Amino acid sequence: MRLIGLALLALAAGLYLMFGSDPLGALLFRLDSGLLSLVQAGVQRYLLPMLWDHVLLPVLEAPAWGVPLVLGAALTLFGWMRARG
Repeated sequence: MRLIGLALLALAAGLYLMFGSDPLGALLFRLDSGLLSLVQAGVQRYLLPMLWDHVLLPVLEAPAWGVPLVLGAALTLFGWMRARG
């Protein structure tokens, strides 16, 4: 658990050094421009339209390094707490 968390923290640092404060959505658009449209249509049609507007869109507008930073910090903290008993 801690190893995955540390790997995600390293990924966050690498993304920050490479792309600065570019939004996650912009990076995903550069990788595959149709992916975001496909995910948006799927979420709005099959899940919950509010999920796209209130959860996923703010995540896509956040800096690209933010998502792995939060996940990595949470996993590292959880692994550290679990190891301590």
